[in-house]
Amino acid sequence: MMYYDLYPMLYGEGPIKMLKFVRILLLPVFFAISLVNSVQADIPLVINEFMASNSNSELDPQGQNDDWIEIYNYGSNPVYMGGMYLSDNLSAPTRWQIPVGTTIPAGGYLLIWADEDTEDLGLHANFKLSADGEEICLFDTDGSTLIDSLTFGEQTADVSCGRFPDAADDWRIFT
Repeated sequence: MMYYDLYPMLYGEGPIKMLKFVRILLLPVFFAISLVNSVQADIPLVINEFMASNSNSELDPQGQNDDWIEIYNYGSNPVYMGGMYLSDNLSAPTRWQIPVGTTIPAGGYLLIWADEDTEDLGLHANFKLSADGEEICLFDTDGSTLIDSLTFGEQTADVSCGRFPDAADDWRIFT
């Protein structure tokens, strides 16, 4: 994966140059991704990475380029996620319920396709991510306890945004 400076994307100073690694220092004023409140529950899960405009990158089990969300368990024990909720709207916390039987091992990752293909094999949420920007929220099984959330701005096709290192507060662009 390559890391890029977000300044050119946010302020329109031309294309992002390849092989550039720049630490993001503008996080407090960064509008493309802003954490609403990272990890409010005592559950060691974070929304770790996402892609909101997947046209030629990762393929889901059906061979489609769909948007995706990665959840990371930074804890030392497995976390049972069955019954938790994922949403693209803080005002609609119970938008999609994670299926019974879903567990993330300690230090493990869970990939959820945001494609509205809920009948397909694999984990497919009943919403899509907007490349124009929106929210991603993870709620506990009660549907009201916020575990993690973020708000992101306009996204570039086939470029994901993620925490670096995993579970950290710093967000980077990955290609």
